[in-house]
Amino acid sequence: MKTYALDYESYYDKECSISVLGPLGYFSHPDFDAYMVSVVGDDGYVYVGHPKDFDWSILEGNRVISHNAAFDETLYLFGIGMNWWGEVNYAEWHCTADMAAYCGYPRNLKGASKAVLGIELSKETRDTMKGQKWEGMDSLFKDEVLEYATKDSEYCLALWQKLEHLWPDREKEISVMNRKAVQGGIPVDPDYIEECISTLNKELFLAEQNIPWIGEKKLLSREAFNDECRKNGLVPPASLAKDNEETEQWFRANSKKFLWIEATRNWRRINSLKKKMLSFRNATMQNGRYYGGLMYWGAHTGRFSGSGGNLNLQNMPRGEMFGVDMRKVICAPEGKKLVVVDLSQIEVRTLSWLSDDSGMLERIEKSDDIYEAFAIQFGLWDEAKGSLKKEDPNLRHMVKTMALGCGYGVCAKRFSEFSGTTEKEAAKSVALYRSSLPKVTRYWRELNDSLNAAYDAECPFEISLPSGRKLSYGNLFSNKTSRGLELVAKIVKGSNKVPMKLWGGILAENAASALARDIFTDAMLRIRKEGYWILFHVHDEVVVEVDEDKADKALEDVTRILSTSPEWISKIPLEAEGKILQRYEK
Repeated sequence: MKTYALDYESYYDKECSISVLGPLGYFSHPDFDAYMVSVVGDDGYVYVGHPKDFDWSILEGNRVISHNAAFDETLYLFGIGMNWWGEVNYAEWHCTADMAAYCGYPRNLKGASKAVLGIELSKETRDTMKGQKWEGMDSLFKDEVLEYATKDSEYCLALWQKLEHLWPDREKEISVMNRKAVQGGIPVDPDYIEECISTLNKELFLAEQNIPWIGEKKLLSREAFNDECRKNGLVPPASLAKDNEETEQWFRANSKKFLWIEATRNWRRINSLKKKMLSFRNATMQNGRYYGGLMYWGAHTGRFSGSGGNLNLQNMPRGEMFGVDMRKVICAPEGKKLVVVDLSQIEVRTLSWLSDDSGMLERIEKSDDIYEAFAIQFGLWDEAKGSLKKEDPNLRHMVKTMALGCGYGVCAKRFSEFSGTTEKEAAKSVALYRSSLPKVTRYWRELNDSLNAAYDAECPFEISLPSGRKLSYGNLFSNKTSRGLELVAKIVKGSNKVPMKLWGGILAENAASALARDIFTDAMLRIRKEGYWILFHVHDEVVVEVDEDKADKALEDVTRILSTSPEWISKIPLEAEGKILQRYEK
């Protein structure tokens, strides 16, 4: 089988853009024009020119690769329906951007080419192409574009030849499955989208009435905000970030007295929601389906991430905010249902497995309530008292917070912040967790010892997972701090490598998350093999679209699959729960 690297070049501008419209909305825009395709084969074949002049039969029965197959393959499939080019039965289509991310390199072609091939690739030509039609380019720039397109395919092929053997077939399947889900679109309720946008416009108007500098300065001007603080005798906060505890205390102390303070914060949140709703609207086609994105290997651990501009399906708000519920936009069409199934408390289970805590795993397996199992392990509950969930829900909530929050070496101060307890109470909880689960704390120390050994030996650090893959951190470097030597790895994030401080707790968190991802994706492949169409997935939750009369069977099957451990990992008790919905919720 031959391999052909394929890359389209197409018209784009500020409005006619995939980041604004989603893939199908972009392809459907009246200004869209796929005026060039470059194809480079491992047999020496090279073509660059208009797609209508390309002999598409060359791809028949062969492998196609692109350095963003979510764009190039989706455009190819869309173009078939529009009669822009002929249909061929290629054997497979893979994404070298996904491959590069799996191998620990930057996802974009420029970064991957530099890291893997040692080639400095300029994207200046692509930037200059913005807003230019092919027929409007002069001959010199046309030659430049032809060369640029050819190089993109050449480098794509070179990356494949360098890295393909490092990308397991199972991971290739996951990459393709994820792309197919995105290509199928998600059913939404366009009328509800319009209703939500209208509601948010009214909420924006109401918020604006309480902002004193409206019409005089930019609404989100930090200077205007600070000036208004001083007018009212307030010292402006150093930051407006919601995750800053000092900022939160400042807002709590002042927002009720000064309405403009809360109005400013609300305006930001409302406007953010509106942008998300507009993204839903812009990327929804006439068939009532939204075409956005889910990125394979979006995080160092292998977890997926969002890839839809202002709208991230992996991080949608829960419940109603300012009169709208974003999740309810996703709605099964008439005659269909959504089957939503979640892999329950998976990272708590993977941490127990990785730390070789067979006793805790056995307790989990025998219990109907995982948090009751932990309460018994902590010595806080006796099963003779009955159901913890029924008899003492407050205790269960605290145990749940401990089980989810203390497994990665959290300190008392940090646990206090997210648990809502005093620091003294938090210290007791942290100490109880560590004394009750000594194998988890031993696992932290083992990871820390391995980390230090790799640093001393000046060799790459990695954690082996039961799925067969390795969580790789590369070569380590150190920083001297007041507390001693701090070990750091450079982890790929987007197109850059960013420093990440490492120690036993954070490594345990990474490993538990990575293993959870491998278990979940294994189940996703089995769900697809049983014939169910996965619409999308969020963390450890899968959403399947089925005929209404088959929903009960689908719920049973998908729950069974997610509750069954993969062949490559033994003695890990899994549990899944789900429901049948018309509208998506959490």
